[in-house]
Amino acid sequence: MRDDDLKSPPRRIDSAPLSPLYPEEDDGTSEFVPWRTTRPHEGEAVRWECIDGRWVALSLGHGASLGTVLVTDSSGRCESLDSYEKALTLAKRWRQR
Repeated sequence: MRDDDLKSPPRRIDSAPLSPLYPEEDDGTSEFVPWRTTRPHEGEAVRWECIDGRWVALSLGHGASLGTVLVTDSSGRCESLDSYEKALTLAKRWRQR
């Protein structure tokens, strides 16, 4: 018998042992509230709505606020930012609250 005959067959990629997946630690709440993008209302560039009725929207500034992005939400908050990336970050933060 040759040494090549004693070697075990190569391990298949799809037979590797898998470790279980665990959810990441949350921020103290077990409540999951899904948001979805919806058709923007007039004057909005993008809009997210939650199943509980809340919404967050981005609008491009015009007139005196040309070049800014307005972030508004259903609770009445409104903030003007000078970049779309900053506005997306703020909108994400508002949706997580």
